[in-house]
Formats: sequence, structure tokens, C-alpha cells
Amino acid sequence: MANLSDLRRALTRAPPVSTRDLCRHLGGVDRATLLRWVRRLEDEVVRLGQARRSAYALRRAVRGRLEPIPLYRLDASGTGHLLGRLSLIEPEGSALEWAESCPWPLDPTMGDGWFDGLPYMLYDMAPQGFLGRHFAHRHAQRLGVSERLSDWSDADLVHVLSMLGHDQPGDLILGEAAFDAELEARAQRRPVARTDYPALAERALAFGEPGSSAGGEYPKFTALVEHDGRPMSVIVKFSGADATPVVRRWSDLLIAEHLALEVVREVLELPAAISRLIEIEGRTFLEVERFDRPGDHGRAPVCTLAGLNPALIGRAAEPWPVKAADLQRQGWLPQAELERLRRLWWFGRLIANTDMHDGNLAFVPGLALAPAYDMLPMRYAPTRTGEVPPVVFQPPMPRPEDQDVWADAHRAACCFWERAAADTRLSSVFRAIAGQNAAILARKIDEHPRRHPKSGV
Repeated sequence: MANLSDLRRALTRAPPVSTRDLCRHLGGVDRATLLRWVRRLEDEVVRLGQARRSAYALRRAVRGRLEPIPLYRLDASGTGHLLGRLSLIEPEGSALEWAESCPWPLDPTMGDGWFDGLPYMLYDMAPQGFLGRHFAHRHAQRLGVSERLSDWSDADLVHVLSMLGHDQPGDLILGEAAFDAELEARAQRRPVARTDYPALAERALAFGEPGSSAGGEYPKFTALVEHDGRPMSVIVKFSGADATPVVRRWSDLLIAEHLALEVVREVLELPAAISRLIEIEGRTFLEVERFDRPGDHGRAPVCTLAGLNPALIGRAAEPWPVKAADLQRQGWLPQAELERLRRLWWFGRLIANTDMHDGNLAFVPGLALAPAYDMLPMRYAPTRTGEVPPVVFQPPMPRPEDQDVWADAHRAACCFWERAAADTRLSSVFRAIAGQNAAILARKIDEHPRRHPKSGV
């Protein structure tokens, strides 16, 4: 005769488990008996799905907490809404009881609330990169997690976000403590002056690495500044403060990123983050407006390809357009957005951007392209050993099916290199590189079957 222990074991067998399969695993009990047993387990069991799609799983405790954790979203005015209630399940995966409709693509199982790992939109909230390592260094001991971000499990991430995840990218906040921390932080947020940037840079470096990090990332910090009489949330990247060739190159790349974002907006006519350059006390600062932070306290939803890809398509090392084409074939990505993405990707290749990983491409609901960011010629970055080796620029040529988007991107890339060649904020070395690259690209159009006017500056 089956008992509650048998039910617990059955619930952990490839969850979620349908009503029919549970009855079978328990020796053929009827549905009324099953429901009676489920009620006896009370809060240990999560049930999601309607009618024949209903399924069950056993809740997994997070640091002793078994009850679901609320997942909130903040709208553009800063008002909070309950999106759902999250539970981890045994032996792995999660269940999200939706309280309102989700703005992101979901397959039928996700629509019911079942996820193999965490709901994929939460992974973009995970601390990562320079800022993430800074966060872990400060809070790991208090939270009882490793200082190495790569060691964190899904349960660790849920714990961290539910305690201190009130200011992560996007519009989501997980847990009551994090939501309360956001409300408390609002009263304390004050704009800083741009003249404070050098001090903020020194503070950021106190827990990071001097200059650029070993992974090729810029050190950075977030800030609230006042611009045109309004508070504005920004991410600020910065260079070192000395005049070595390595520091000079990182400074050049910050300036190049600013120029590239301008060209994306003005020539490619695609959305791009608004940026500004500030030079103070020997450092170059690139201030980038956060498009996920409208107004004083507002938030805007955003999800990267790094979040979407594993959950929806599962492509590994393919470039952006290949993954985006899969999203389009499945009906999630509009064809027009696929074409815009292809133009952006070709532009990146033609300006020698070798860092177009999935975390550097984001979407807003409806899977429209979010403003471009981190678009710069990373092929020219110093090496991990601190050298600035010469680079041979070899712009890629398109296959026949890419000729039209290549031509648009080529025009924009020519404009980028021409602007860089004329920009006196750049070093004479990098201006010379830009001039050479502009000439190389101009010659490439003669090899291309579709001709178009050369760009101007």
C-alpha cells in the first residue's frame, strides 16, 4: 500500500509529474485519493497547470525557506507589481506561479510555470563581470556563498537575489527583503557630480583590478547623475590614469565605443545607448545612460540573448544571426527585428568587434532590439599579458544572402572609421589605424557586386 513517503519519491521522479503518472507511480490509486494525499503534504507540494495540464512537484527549501518567494516587477513609474511566486523543486528546476502575464516568450511548459533551471529572465540578474566580482567580494561571506561567481548554484543565486538583488539589470526584484531594500534605497539616492567620477573610480578599483581586468573588461561603476535638470542612471566605464601605451589604448577604445554608438543611431538608424565622454584627472570616462532605468525610480524590462538562448533554442557557439534566425522560425522574433540584428552584427564585424557574445545583445518585450551597447573594436584591445600588438585588419566579405545587409553595415563602418581617423581625442596611433581601416573598407566596396555611395564623416 502506497504512503506519503512513496508520494514524495514519486514527485521527485522527472518533475513535473502529471496527475495520471502520479496515480500510476503510486500503484494505481484514483485521483480522489491522490488529491487527499497531496493535501496532507500541504506546503511541500506545488501544483501548476489547468485541467489536464495540471502537474505536481516537491518544493525544495532555499536556506530553510519552503514557502514561495514573490517575484516583483517595477514599471516605468517605479510602481511594484507581483509577477509571480517562485519555488525551487526537487531534485532540480523551479516552478513559477504566474500572477500576471509574462512579457517574454514561453513554451507551453514554461507558460504553465515549469522551468528546467530558473525562469530564464532571472539569469540576467545574476552578478557578473567586474561589478559582479565586486559584489561577491563585498557580500559573499555575509550571504554564505562563494566569492567565485562560477561556483554559485541556482539556489545560491535565488538566495543572493532575494536578499540583496534590488538593483539588478531589468525590471525584476525577487523576494520581500530585496523589494523593501529598493524602497529604502529610494530615499537615499542622490545624484553625484561628474567631478566625483575619479573618486568613484578609485572606490571601484579598491575591490577590483587596476586598469582593465584580465578578462578584457573595463572597470566600471554605476551612478545617478543629474542631466538637463533630471536624474539619470548611468553605467560608467573608465580607463587607467597613466600614459602607458596599454592605458592609452583602453582610453582609445572607450572613445571608439562612443563613436560607434553614435554611428549605430545616425547611420544604421538602429537604437543605441546614449553615451558621453568625460576626461578628468588623466582618466577617460564613458558614461552610458541605462535604458532599463527610466525616470527617478522606474524600471524597464530587458532580456539578453544569453538568457533567451539556453531556454528557447539551445545553440552553443553560433553567432547572433544564427540564433536569431531560430527565434524567428519559432515565431518569437519578428522578421524585421532579425534584419535589424543582422545589420548590427555585420557592422560589429566590420569595425573589428570580437566581443559580440550573447550577453552583449539585448531585447525588450516583443523581442524588439534594445539599444545597442558594448559595440567597439575589441580586436584592438591589449592582450592579457599587457601588450598592444599590431593587428592586421581583414574585413569579412558576405555570402550572397548577406549582400544587402553587408552593404548597409559597410556604409556605417566606413563612417565609423572615418570619424575615428578625424577625432583628436584619440591617440595619433589609433587615428592612423582608423584611417588605414577606412581606406581598406573603401577598397572592399569595389569587390562587392552592389555599389553604393561612399559615406561621409
